[in-house]
Amino acid sequence: MTKAKRKAPDRDEVDALIREYRRTQDASLRDKLIAKHLYLVQTAARKFAGLGESHDDLLQEGAMGLVNAVELYDPDRGVQFSTYATHLVEGQIRHYLRDRGKLIKQPAWVQELTTKIIKASEALTQELNRPPNPEEIAERVGTTPANVTRMLDARERSRVTSLDAARGEDDDQRPAVDPEKLRTDDPDSAHLLIEDRIFLREAMARLKTLERKVVHNFYYLDLNQTEIARKLGISVNYASYLLRGAIAKLKKAFEAQEYAASLEQEDRPSPPVSAYSISMRPAPTDPVTKVATDGCLVERADQEVMRASRYPQQFSVVLVEPDIGKLDAEALVELAKLLRANCRSIDLVARMGRTRFGLLLPHTGREASVLSERVCRMVASRLSCGHGPLTVSVGFAVFPTNGRTTEELLTMAEEALGEARRQGGNCSLRAERITPAKGRPQQAVG
Repeated sequence: MTKAKRKAPDRDEVDALIREYRRTQDASLRDKLIAKHLYLVQTAARKFAGLGESHDDLLQEGAMGLVNAVELYDPDRGVQFSTYATHLVEGQIRHYLRDRGKLIKQPAWVQELTTKIIKASEALTQELNRPPNPEEIAERVGTTPANVTRMLDARERSRVTSLDAARGEDDDQRPAVDPEKLRTDDPDSAHLLIEDRIFLREAMARLKTLERKVVHNFYYLDLNQTEIARKLGISVNYASYLLRGAIAKLKKAFEAQEYAASLEQEDRPSPPVSAYSISMRPAPTDPVTKVATDGCLVERADQEVMRASRYPQQFSVVLVEPDIGKLDAEALVELAKLLRANCRSIDLVARMGRTRFGLLLPHTGREASVLSERVCRMVASRLSCGHGPLTVSVGFAVFPTNGRTTEELLTMAEEALGEARRQGGNCSLRAERITPAKGRPQQAVG
């Protein structure tokens, strides 16, 4: 006898219930909607049967998807509730299966045989009121007891231990791995350099608003994709799509950062001759201070100009010079070390003259003021010359606001440096703020 096909609830009735539930938040209306559509959960659970998870667990996960559908469904979108709910129910089950998935991939025939063994074991347990032995399972499945034992052993070895799983009584019931050693609730405890935090903030700022919200909720608030979807009023599938896209964009940004750092080690042709370059390729480092030479900085800046012209990126050129005219070799070395210690690995520090230093900061715009101000403070507090603390003046320019070529940027940074010295020194100044009308220099706390 053919089983009659279940008739779906009337669409208008369901939409009316949804609207009433939105208006009153009456839990009984929500329960009524869920009860009317539990058949969707049962259908989805049958679709994913045989994958090694119990039917009850699949039903439970599917029911969570149905609850999400009731909470998120908008009848004004023109999509039938049963269609919308089916996507969320199946999506919830898929996420559950993915999270429970094995890290050790098994051949298809092994998975098929293991599934048959598990089903036979569950059926025999019900029939015999006890766990069956390998011989009984083998007879039911049509294989050998040795195969049953091997498949069950392989299944156990492929399981992944949860970080929250407690050990036995002999181990004092403590987790196998201490989760507190793997994460921290305090982002500052990672001790990232300010420039690295700036780069991460800039990379996040390039994401779309909804992408930023999804990343923030997933990584900072530790919400799963179902919770994020509910919080933002979107589907779980769309939340997953946004998260994948955002991570891909951030990955590209960090790859670009790593590529920029690798350029320091590459052998590149000499840049065109300019006011800051020399006709022959310079030595890779200055023999006294052990930082890069002026030619290296110009070369890298030319490469950054080409890269930043192709992509919507910024970078900064910073010039640092002591406020006194003369500085001995020992003081120069200490100043170079301090500058290098306060820069990221992708930044370039170069000696640009007798006492002048230049910094190239990829992926950094107006935030170069953070480093510039800190350099002024740290030099004044840590280095000394003669009878008092050593102070420096700093001028910086940002691509493309202050210039679109290396020569333009260096010229503008030099003008800002000169203005900072005329303002009394021990301060940093951006190129576009060299006139009193556009703002006073940023005085350092020395």
